[in-house]
Amino acid sequence: MANSASGESLITRFDRVLDAFGPARPELTFREICAATGLPSSTVHRILGDMKRAGWLESGTAQTYRVGTRLWELASRAASAENLAAAAIPFMSDVHAVLRQHVHVGVIEGHDVLFAERIAASDSAVPLRSIVAGRLPLHRSATGLALLCQCSDDFIAQYHDAAARSVAEDPTGTLAGRERFAADLRVFAQRGYAIQRERIDEGTGGGVAVPLKVPPGHRAAALGAVLPLSDMRDADVSAIVQTLRVAGHGISRALGAL
Repeated sequence: MANSASGESLITRFDRVLDAFGPARPELTFREICAATGLPSSTVHRILGDMKRAGWLESGTAQTYRVGTRLWELASRAASAENLAAAAIPFMSDVHAVLRQHVHVGVIEGHDVLFAERIAASDSAVPLRSIVAGRLPLHRSATGLALLCQCSDDFIAQYHDAAARSVAEDPTGTLAGRERFAADLRVFAQRGYAIQRERIDEGTGGGVAVPLKVPPGHRAAALGAVLPLSDMRDADVSAIVQTLRVAGHGISRALGAL
């Protein structure tokens, strides 16, 4: 695989181009891709041609580019997340019918929670930041915290140090110290569920999540609900946890983990 003058492989440069696209930027012009990637225009021109021929990108409106369906086809073969989503949907629908709030299921991916599936509630629900195939840092959501509860002490310490270095970019600007962070996770692990309040948008809401049992070799997974703060009282949380646990048991059984 040919490297650039900077030492980057072609795959790395392709990844930089794809990473420029997102929910807020589904279509980009040539100049916008150059600016987002920091790659020379001649390199971007060559890469865009290669990616269009492979079906990774396609032409959008008004001389723009967008992610092609070939990537969707390839991504659909990601067995772990795909199997989880298929197993989870019927049980997530039950949770949504009871809570009438956002519900999502995610797996751990590096230092992030990768959302495999979600069911969004009505416009009257709290703002939702999770999207299918989207990510959030683990400490920024209840689902991520439920995933962290399943990690080793070494991983948690490593994660905390990395998150602390980027805390200035965190909209809340807060992150508990390492000992407090680890202690909170131990409490969540003992209880069998995680709670998060106002980590994403101050004053809007939080979430509750439960870990899922998965087959050997499957990435750690969790089921969560995003809720307004008015539903986060202890008595309400207890009922929410029970609803999530029943659904989580069903998902784990569907995955063959029980």
